[in-house]
Amino acid sequence: MGHDRYGLDGMPISCRGADCDPVTGIQFPQYGKGDAAGIPHLRLVLAVMMTLFVAIFIWQSNIFG
Repeated sequence: MGHDRYGLDGMPISCRGADCDPVTGIQFPQYGKGDAAGIPHLRLVLAVMMTLFVAIFIWQSNIFG
C-alpha cells in the first residue's frame, strides 16, 4: 500500500486540492466570506509596529554606528 495514495482508512485519496485533508482526502467545509473587513487599519498598525521593532533592534545592536 503506497502511503502517498491512501488515507488512514485504506481508501484512496481522491481529493488533491488545497481545500482537502491530506490524510483522509475529505474536502474541508466551505464558509461564506461574510463581512471580511476585520479590524480597520490593522495592516497599517502592524506595519508600523514591525518597523518600530526592527528600528529598535538595529539601534540596540549598534549595526549602524
